[in-house]
Amino acid sequence: MHHLERQPDNLIASSNIADSSDFPPKLLNGVKEQGKIPPPNEPEGRPEITTGTERNAVLPALQPESGSRKDNKAVPWYHTSLTEIDPITRGLLENYSKIPSDQVMQHVFAISYFRPTPGQSLTPSSSTLTQREKAWDVYPYPCIGQFLFLNLTINLSPYYPTLVSRLRDSNHTLLDLGCCFAQDVRKLVSDGAPSENIYGADLYGDFMDLGFELFRDRRSLKSTFFPADILNERDLLLKGLDGEMDVVYLGLFLHHFDFETCVRVCARVTRLLKPKPGSLVMGVQVGSLVGDTKPIPIPSGGILWRHDISSFEKVWEEVGALTGTKWKVEARLERGKGFGEKWQIEGTRRLGFEVSRL
Repeated sequence: MHHLERQPDNLIASSNIADSSDFPPKLLNGVKEQGKIPPPNEPEGRPEITTGTERNAVLPALQPESGSRKDNKAVPWYHTSLTEIDPITRGLLENYSKIPSDQVMQHVFAISYFRPTPGQSLTPSSSTLTQREKAWDVYPYPCIGQFLFLNLTINLSPYYPTLVSRLRDSNHTLLDLGCCFAQDVRKLVSDGAPSENIYGADLYGDFMDLGFELFRDRRSLKSTFFPADILNERDLLLKGLDGEMDVVYLGLFLHHFDFETCVRVCARVTRLLKPKPGSLVMGVQVGSLVGDTKPIPIPSGGILWRHDISSFEKVWEEVGALTGTKWKVEARLERGKGFGEKWQIEGTRRLGFEVSRL
């Protein structure tokens, strides 16, 4: 019997699931024998995908970034040290990944020569290539700079125990869209969800490969991971899951889009779900006590748009009108790790939500 821990209010991350019956054969190391996966806007028939469980599987990033952007560490959310790992994440690394307790910190930093003295915080040095530095080189998201990829978000939802039961007992499917390291996928699997029913997608395939390094489960995890662009209507990999998902999880994802684009993204997400009552979109994002009315530029690239509960409900009203569907929105604003930092705009909160089809 799998035990679902009681969760504190200070965690952060991302995750999701899906059905594999409609997927073509998998790739070897993320590439075809005669070349790479064609970009979504250049279909060559239906592309194959990899489960990511092959040894040394590498999924290509769709949009590699320039050095000037990824090397920018002069931002307030780039933390130079890590003094502790959240106990739930530590438990996942020890019990799921089978990493000895006294080696967890060293593993997270992938230390080659640098060894801290007792009580010393771990600080990357020139001889240390860390998991976080590798991820920062993929894309400098604030969640990477703050080490938030080491925290979980899916378990923060009050719906989480029911979600695990649906996945475990009813053979439901879930897609973690914008999964990053897919740390929430590992949380679901560790709590009893069948990994073969869980899918993960991210714009940057390198994040998913780093997830295999972090959790040491390349051979055992049967989940399917693939690079995808939710804004590309011709993305064949996402189209292969249309109508197949019971749940789509959006962890730290929707705040990257302005209001109109958020409506467009959510409308596209609804097509991934099975067209029946009870299909669910859930997640967490950066929110605010007072919703934004214009996008906030992020120095390292992209934008931030913080919804309050009212504006988030408005998004789903427009999604319903656009798609001819009806949705029940349950949302809450919370404090938590990574939210309410001194460098953040006043009123910033964590917005958690569950949106179910009526």
